[in-house]
Amino acid sequence: MPKGVKIEDVVTGSGRIAERGLTVVIKLRLFLSRGEEIFAEHLKDRTIIIDLGKRDEMAGVRKGIEGMRVGGHRRLVISPHLAYGAEGRGDVVPPNAVLHADVELIEVREPGERKPEDRPGKSLHIFRPGEAVRSIARLQFDLHESGSCGGFITTPVPGYGWRPARSRHIPLQPDMGTVRELFDEAMLMPEVHPQDCIAHDDLWSDSSEPANGITRDQATDTLCISITVDEMGQHLRHYSMKETSEA
Repeated sequence: MPKGVKIEDVVTGSGRIAERGLTVVIKLRLFLSRGEEIFAEHLKDRTIIIDLGKRDEMAGVRKGIEGMRVGGHRRLVISPHLAYGAEGRGDVVPPNAVLHADVELIEVREPGERKPEDRPGKSLHIFRPGEAVRSIARLQFDLHESGSCGGFITTPVPGYGWRPARSRHIPLQPDMGTVRELFDEAMLMPEVHPQDCIAHDDLWSDSSEPANGITRDQATDTLCISITVDEMGQHLRHYSMKETSEA
């Protein structure tokens, strides 16, 4: 049993075993200790694809899936450090929350394998790391081309930094015209403003602030914003831009 995850096999299953490095398709439900279901609007009746070799999903869920067989059903109790930690998640998950998860393993695939029946469409992800020394908040923005959208802001606590900081969900509901404009701009940015878009090899990760990582431009040490457009797990665009970029 992985440290920090309590596992109960409700149904053992008889199919292929989920092992680290493979891709799995699951159904997932999450609950707080008091029984309140969370993120139901995003998880209900949907399958989720997780690459067990990547950090695409909560660590406790990834660890709890390993060793399952297709057709299996597990209940997990996940310690805070393998869930949302001391920060929590907006107004939904309080700080240091123990999470309970119901996991059904639908399919095990080869690493990175995607199929036509997987959720179609592009997703846009924008991430600006925060910086406690300048009291700059961490921002996360996620948008699917269907219009499904979400934003989170995490503000460092003066004098204490990131460990006691809490994330706050920002309600966003862009119209479809704005959605299309955002995707077009994100896809075209490297061609329209090539001097402002920085490749991965020209960046470095600054971990000098406890519980925080800051992506910086190697040449100028400037904080950078990351922009990704992907489709069914494959990057169509991935680049960074300095916070000082007018583009």
